[in-house]
Amino acid sequence: MRRDGFTLLEVIVALTLIGIGFSVLFAGMSGSLRGLERVELTEHRVEQARLKLAQVDLIRVIRPRDSASGVFEDGVRWTVETSPFIPAIEDGAQRNPASVIRVALTLEWNGRNGPQKRVLETYRYQAVDGTQAPSLEQQLHQLE
Repeated sequence: MRRDGFTLLEVIVALTLIGIGFSVLFAGMSGSLRGLERVELTEHRVEQARLKLAQVDLIRVIRPRDSASGVFEDGVRWTVETSPFIPAIEDGAQRNPASVIRVALTLEWNGRNGPQKRVLETYRYQAVDGTQAPSLEQQLHQLE
């Protein structure tokens, strides 16, 4: 005897297998999209940090032991702190009117696993000319 078509049981099993396959596929795609979103957020934070460090680089004279802080548009808090690394020397026979300053940029945000914090450091060589520079906060505000 010849059958034309499928039984109801065969159709139900086939649809169940297709449904399981699609659910696995969509779960994988969802995980990939979440991973891609995290990568994009990280890239955005890196770009914001680069821009802030570029702004600091535009400042002619930075005082040691100075700081500035703020919040980026996406809620990431930033703080720039400066500290002396190699101070200027003006001692009798030895004279080095330049100094090296450590510039630390701290980024803080609320991640999916709680508060996150990253610190980026750079160093700045600058000649000391004896003039009193405005605060880092004032100078960054003038740049914006």
